[in-house]
Amino acid sequence: MAGSRSDRHAAAVFVAELTHAPQSRIDQLAGIFVLLRVIYTALYVADQATLRSVVWSLGLIAVLWLFVLGV
Repeated sequence: MAGSRSDRHAAAVFVAELTHAPQSRIDQLAGIFVLLRVIYTALYVADQATLRSVVWSLGLIAVLWLFVLGV
């Protein structure tokens, strides 16, 4: 297995921290990711596949944005 989503999220936060990205932006994006994961879980339970995919994609964008902050 290539790694869980939370592993990628943790790595993205770590990279952003190491490169001294603005802490407020890191906090916002990390919080957004966690909130989206909670919403994703609720949509999974509610069997809302399309909305779940949208929320998953938004979470991926949040993680990628954290990596971009580190550049």
